Amino acid sequence: MMAATTATSAEQPGQPEPFRAANARTRVIKTFVNPENDEQQEEIACPLCGKEEREVRFQGSDIVFHRKGKYDVVRCTTCDLEYVNPRPTFASLGAHYPDNYFCYVPPEEGFPLFRPILRWFLTGIQRRRIAFLERTSGRLRPETRVLDVGCGMNDLLYSMKQTRGCVGTGLDFKEEMVAYVRDRLKMPVINGTLATSGIPENSIDVVTMMEYLEHEPDPRKTLEEARRVMKKGGHLAIEVPDITGWPARRFREKWWNLDTPRHLVYFTPTTLAKMLDECGFEMVRVDPFTVPLYIGSSILLSLGFRFSIEDKFVGRFLASILGFPFMFFLKWVPEFMFVVARAK
Repeated sequence: MMAATTATSAEQPGQPEPFRAANARTRVIKTFVNPENDEQQEEIACPLCGKEEREVRFQGSDIVFHRKGKYDVVRCTTCDLEYVNPRPTFASLGAHYPDNYFCYVPPEEGFPLFRPILRWFLTGIQRRRIAFLERTSGRLRPETRVLDVGCGMNDLLYSMKQTRGCVGTGLDFKEEMVAYVRDRLKMPVINGTLATSGIPENSIDVVTMMEYLEHEPDPRKTLEEARRVMKKGGHLAIEVPDITGWPARRFREKWWNLDTPRHLVYFTPTTLAKMLDECGFEMVRVDPFTVPLYIGSSILLSLGFRFSIEDKFVGRFLASILGFPFMFFLKWVPEFMFVVARAK
């Protein structure tokens, strides 16, 4: 594992002053219907600095469901944030998250032979996340109030309950996931977003967003809401793909974690630190890491393999084989970052 780096909101010598957006939310320039796929789309200003000037890096497509359409991945020429533009409107995004999206399929419903392996894999992910968080926050206690934004099947909070005794609250916009957490796991969960959650100000100790913020059409608004519900000195844990990592640079439009148009914003440690600072947080730790399965998936895509959601276990098996050799080189091929920030 690559050694962790630390960061603060203070600017380093020679760097420009922090960018301040003219408004605090992602600004829509215009909406239109894309004739290529009859999708309602919107052109936006940069979600970080609010400027409109940008350059196209490459085009991405839907690598999971193979829906029609190409999506430009652009870089802001002012602040360097990379994001999808134009992109589906909020109303159009729902079509890209059908019920068989892999985040919505419990291991119990998977192929019987792979169920124990998948459960072991998911458990390991959650325990790694808890360990990353506790390097900064200290050990979680039973009374720690935790909110997981975009909780999905609530794996992280379930693991916290099993290993630390704290019962956190999940938050998800998908009703089926909320029902799963409430009825099968018997854990607290809210259907909606942070803005509609009704959570009181200054009431939460820890907010987590695991592979969530890159999906957000308005990440700034989400971070502002996270700061609103958090206690001063509380901790925010964010896990996102890192667009500066070797897999992203090597595979480009064939990078598995590009995942357009579900992934809308692609952060670097620098751009994420800027947005966190402007939303009331101080970034205090960055842990880069890699999941070999995803590297194997990127290799398959670059070789022309067409993933099928119906045959997802075949794809995972092949990707695992191709990704296994990278187990010995994880230090040099990070493609995710686990970031912990403190509420100012």
